[in-house]
Amino acid sequence: MDNLTDIKEVWQKVVAELGSDIGTQAIDLWIRPIKALFIEGDTLKLEVPDSIIYDTVKQRYEEKITALLAAHTGRELKLNYSMSLAPSEPPPQSKASPAAAALPAGYFSFNPNYTFESFIMGTSNRFAFASAEGVAKTPGQTNPYFIYSAPGLGKTHLLHAIAHGIMKNNSGARILYTASENFVNEYIDAVRGGAAEQFRSKYRKLDCLLLDDIQFLVDKERSEEEFFYTFNSLFESKKQIVVTSDRPPRELALGQRLISRFLSGVVADIKIPDFETRVAILRQKRDGHRYDIPDDVITFIAENVKKNIRELEGCLITVGNFCTNMRIQPSIDAVREIIKDHIADQDHEDKKITIELIKGVVSDKYNIEQKDFNSKKRSEVIAFPRQVAMYLACNLTELSLNDIGDAFGRDHATVIYAKNKIGQMVQTDPYFNETLNQIISKIKAVNNQG
Repeated sequence: MDNLTDIKEVWQKVVAELGSDIGTQAIDLWIRPIKALFIEGDTLKLEVPDSIIYDTVKQRYEEKITALLAAHTGRELKLNYSMSLAPSEPPPQSKASPAAAALPAGYFSFNPNYTFESFIMGTSNRFAFASAEGVAKTPGQTNPYFIYSAPGLGKTHLLHAIAHGIMKNNSGARILYTASENFVNEYIDAVRGGAAEQFRSKYRKLDCLLLDDIQFLVDKERSEEEFFYTFNSLFESKKQIVVTSDRPPRELALGQRLISRFLSGVVADIKIPDFETRVAILRQKRDGHRYDIPDDVITFIAENVKKNIRELEGCLITVGNFCTNMRIQPSIDAVREIIKDHIADQDHEDKKITIELIKGVVSDKYNIEQKDFNSKKRSEVIAFPRQVAMYLACNLTELSLNDIGDAFGRDHATVIYAKNKIGQMVQTDPYFNETLNQIISKIKAVNNQG
């Protein structure tokens, strides 16, 4: 069964059966570009051409594929993916030591498409981007660096960009990017195989560790403890640590000693991109793929796919490939049908957030009365919550500056001042940024319940 011919035959059968389930269009778009390489132990190694296909297959089709593989092979196989991209050149090795002696598998496997130059910066990610650039320029000074966001908003892109940035300045730097899931699995294998010391040596001799999706360590006590000691070793050696998560540090069900270490560094979040940023992302991807998609269609996609950059890119690739293969000119009517599954039902869209709701949540947070927002009081205990509420009104409602000013008994210039002041704090104060995100989460939760 580990024979290469058998693997290819099984893979063809899996693709054929999967096609009857998900359709030939999805198969041609997402599955056929994948190559089945070999089986090692209980793992099937697959080669994917890019991160878009990897993300889509991982999220949508992996369970179906593993089930079909089990039916055809009689074995429970895990999937392991590698990019069919040329790796960066490794630094020259001393002839006195074997070339592969101490190099982790993840060395130099950084996605060449994930650079700072290819990252579209907007208001939703400016602080995270600027902090990542700082880490790349002076590794070890901003330490640790913790990035969090909902899935698909660019965390992994920034991790790879940091790696490329460090390598530009120091081609011999020992950098490892890995997902927390891989860290856990590797640690388990090392313990079982009596190679725990080699595992520790590998991770603790790094110049930079880029760990993706730290939330995977939750409920894995031994792996969490091992990471804690790895973290301490690197931190005390002034080596760079960058961690990503789908939630802020305080919301992770990890040990407090690890949470406190995350909070001792820089914490940055990436929010859902605004309309202008979504348009810029789509135009960049369109030009990169050389799709003939007009700007009105780009605008339509950006208006209707809002919450996830991966989904945004996936829609563009789907539209581009569909129109190319079907030989049709992209139009809004055609694209509406092509991406209909990605367009939210307007009946289920979030209700519009009101200023009264914002006032209610902010007043509870800062222990003031709602009437204080419109009072003439200028003391800091009143003025600061008022500025926070104005800033949130600018970002969470569609009201004009004048309308927001009227709601607080102020003019639009006061609203602009509040927006700029709080916006500056968001970019420079990670602790306040976390507080603000908690307020926003509360506002949205209450709004959805109401």
